[in-house]
Amino acid sequence: MIRLKSARASAHSTSAAEPVFMRPLVPVALSLLGGMLAGAGLPGYFGTIGVLFLLTTAGHIRYVLCRRCALFLPLLLCAAAGYLSIQPWLGRELPPDHVSRYAGAGKWQVGGVVDEPPEGTDMRRQFTLRADHLYRGQRAIAVRGKIRVSVRGETERLHRGDRVTVSGHLHAIRSFCNPDGFAYERYMALQGVHARLYTEAERMRIEPAGHLGWRGRVDEIRRNLALRMDRALGDFPPASVHLLQALTLGERGGLDEELKEAFSRAGVSHVLAISGLHVGMVAVAAFAFFSRLLVWMPALRERGWVRRSAALLSLLPIVGYGLLAGLSPSTQRAVLMAAVFLLTFWIGRPHDWLNALAAAALVILMVAPPALMSVSFQLSFAAVLAILLGMRTLPFPTAQPADPLWRRWGGRGIAFLGVSLLAVWGTAPLVMRYFNQVCWVGPLSNLLVVPLVGFWVVPAGLLGILCTPFGAGVSGVCWKAAAFGLNVIVAWVQAIAGFDFAASSVVTPTLLEMALFYLLTATLFLWKHRSLRIAGLAVVIAAGAADAGYWLARRFTGRQMTVTAVDVGQGSANVLQLPGGYTVLVDGGGFSDNSAFDIGRAVLAPYLWSNKIKTIDLIILTHANSDHLNGLLFILRRFKVHRIWSNHESAPTAGYGQWQEIIAKRAIEHIAFDRLPLQTNYGPVRLEILGPLQDFLLRRAAEPWRDANNNSLVVRASWKELSFLFTGDIMVQAENELLRRHGAERLQSTIFFVPHHGSKSSSSTAFIQAVQPREGIIAAGWNNRFNFPDPAVLQRLEQAGCRVWRTDQCGAVTIRTDGIAYRMQTCQKKCP
Repeated sequence: MIRLKSARASAHSTSAAEPVFMRPLVPVALSLLGGMLAGAGLPGYFGTIGVLFLLTTAGHIRYVLCRRCALFLPLLLCAAAGYLSIQPWLGRELPPDHVSRYAGAGKWQVGGVVDEPPEGTDMRRQFTLRADHLYRGQRAIAVRGKIRVSVRGETERLHRGDRVTVSGHLHAIRSFCNPDGFAYERYMALQGVHARLYTEAERMRIEPAGHLGWRGRVDEIRRNLALRMDRALGDFPPASVHLLQALTLGERGGLDEELKEAFSRAGVSHVLAISGLHVGMVAVAAFAFFSRLLVWMPALRERGWVRRSAALLSLLPIVGYGLLAGLSPSTQRAVLMAAVFLLTFWIGRPHDWLNALAAAALVILMVAPPALMSVSFQLSFAAVLAILLGMRTLPFPTAQPADPLWRRWGGRGIAFLGVSLLAVWGTAPLVMRYFNQVCWVGPLSNLLVVPLVGFWVVPAGLLGILCTPFGAGVSGVCWKAAAFGLNVIVAWVQAIAGFDFAASSVVTPTLLEMALFYLLTATLFLWKHRSLRIAGLAVVIAAGAADAGYWLARRFTGRQMTVTAVDVGQGSANVLQLPGGYTVLVDGGGFSDNSAFDIGRAVLAPYLWSNKIKTIDLIILTHANSDHLNGLLFILRRFKVHRIWSNHESAPTAGYGQWQEIIAKRAIEHIAFDRLPLQTNYGPVRLEILGPLQDFLLRRAAEPWRDANNNSLVVRASWKELSFLFTGDIMVQAENELLRRHGAERLQSTIFFVPHHGSKSSSSTAFIQAVQPREGIIAAGWNNRFNFPDPAVLQRLEQAGCRVWRTDQCGAVTIRTDGIAYRMQTCQKKCP
């Protein structure tokens, strides 16, 4: 019969019963990790921590020589080592000959070698270039360092090791600066990249690598295998072919966004990237195979070396799979983790999995300290740790050999579902923080997808690769079997993802909220002492109540209004958080092509989620230019939007077509412009539409100046003694019309959102004098190609006594007010 028993009653009860901190590598790993986190959060103290490291090293040596036991000194030493290990990426001064020193110094020809396989499509590619020379005219400068190159246009196929010369302007890497926003600059620095360059295909010259190193030869093998798969699977859907290439060769370029989104909503997106799951499956299969093979060797069986030898031999297919998959950072970490686990059969106790997990973390962090900041590293270790602790603590079903087959398989199915639930539970706060999504069907989807991938698709795919020397027919049969399994997986995933309840968008949890989640988990499931449980629950309840009270007061009381000009680069997006919990969005920023970079997905939505906003009461689109509209498309898809205001002037762009399609599909209220109320209240805040004229569409033919910019909605928001004027991209002609219709009395505003990003065609002296602003906010991109804002506009604002705040220099600009007094805040600490 199936029995429920905990790990304490298992054969490994001795290890499981020991306290976690009696395992020596656990506190060492935690100390190293803590030091690295401190180094990432507070870089730049290399000298101070270096002295501390030397002192603790000397103290440790003294204790060893005196044969005395030291507990905290080694932990302090590990923490100092962790801090110092991350500084070469975040806290050090770059050398004088680093390529980033020439960023912003005009146009260069940059020569170097492609460092990693390029990403993207045939018409838009990105790759990392290890630069060695800069050229300008007859001048050649030897440099070093990596740059990120983006190439637009159809190019030749690029490969790792190719010699490339590109022409363009070097720029320093700069993040969009928004509160709690993604630190792209730090993300690239952890990869050793400190500059970027945008160029066209015709400005790039490629010299194929003359000598292929071992990595180049592996890349060539992978490309040839991908071509063979394409030919063998010509009758199968492209999605299945690309999935097989992703699962066996690590080639994810063919996966379209729609398929990735379906896998994400179904809770199985982790199978798309070769990581711990895939390498672990290969390790388990290899270990099982070699164990059964070596047991027939008497010499190994008599010495008890069967499992040890099987573990050692299993390293070969694991490393081979890693090489075949391209040795991406996540694959490298997975191979290292699997290798450490297998080597525990030779050193120490192989059943002490917590100690082995700590050893794996130590090895990975010592080899590559930036791995700690990787999402995949955090998710992998959180999932494994949750599974190990859960299996130690919770009752899991076990079956006896004499039990009927259905009971044995039923027990295994329940155990597998439990493992999946543990992984989902352990990674839930990280998934919510990084991806703002909770997948409710994840355990159910994994119940089918993971076994199919692990025991059918990947083995059949790898077997096909091993059979390629025997002819296309043999390998083709294996690949077709794998592709058939992928057809089943794709059908299942798309069916599950199609349900509205499959996944939900969630707000971003703070670090405090994540810590409270894990503390509550430990209190309920891990800690057995009554006093510890009471203390843990008390902390969770008190801190949770304080956190909830803070957000309720900030979002839903009537004491404060917050207006933020979000840093979206060359575009405009403004978020109004009104008393009573109302949220209004004025424009959404955006680039001309959302497939290249989606401002809504990457910048605007994370800002809203970090402020606990999931519902937008009103979206105001001033006009349909891409730099105001395209960022709203993702918001319309993923947020609950009550109504929309716009001038209904169409635009011949793909973005506007999607705008209309999404509004119709989601049945969002979008009243015709000539029927919009000119004044509306949201709580105590009044919104007034000041322009354009309600019949402006009829006047366009007779009045050519009424173009898309001049037809922008002009909206004034007022509360008590404070007012905000949003002007879109209007120019002097529209400003003059506003002056004639409303005069200074209705235009006067405390906060002036300067029209058209500070263009010289806007912000006339008469208009500024009528508005009488105290503060002027200019939304412009850093080093934008239009040279916005224009110096003449800045001079006119200064002469009017208006302080200027620029998103290209200050990052996001936030105004907090009680309707009488106000306070300005900027994302950048040093704002001119």
